Amino acid sequence: MSWHPTFKLYNSTDTSLIYFIENVITINYPQDNPSSVQLTNLRSSKGIVIPGGLKPWELTLRGILTGTDYTDLQAKIDAMKTAIVYNTPYILKIDISQIATNDINVMRVSPIIFEEGRRTKVQYFNITLLANAW
Repeated sequence: MSWHPTFKLYNSTDTSLIYFIENVITINYPQDNPSSVQLTNLRSSKGIVIPGGLKPWELTLRGILTGTDYTDLQAKIDAMKTAIVYNTPYILKIDISQIATNDINVMRVSPIIFEEGRRTKVQYFNITLLANAW
């Protein structure tokens, strides 16, 4: 079996696993969103650039929840909604290799979107988290 990245959500102190995000199809990561201040003068043709930190940006994960039947799938949907709470800081760990992860400080600030479906065995979801939010 080939290796693929996993997506795990930990509490803000990185001590306990809150939620394992399964079957992620797409993610808009990595993004580099630096911040800087440019100071210019009306008389000169040059300026000063003062580097800043990283701006917050929206990290979106799209995936599939699978279940044996409607009841199992609905239980997984409810578990996802109750585990990933609004305005709570988390650390999202994304595997970049079999032994290394990237840790991103994230916070959920928008609803989890569940696309229309019959919810018989498969349900698509979109989770948007604010990265570099805390």
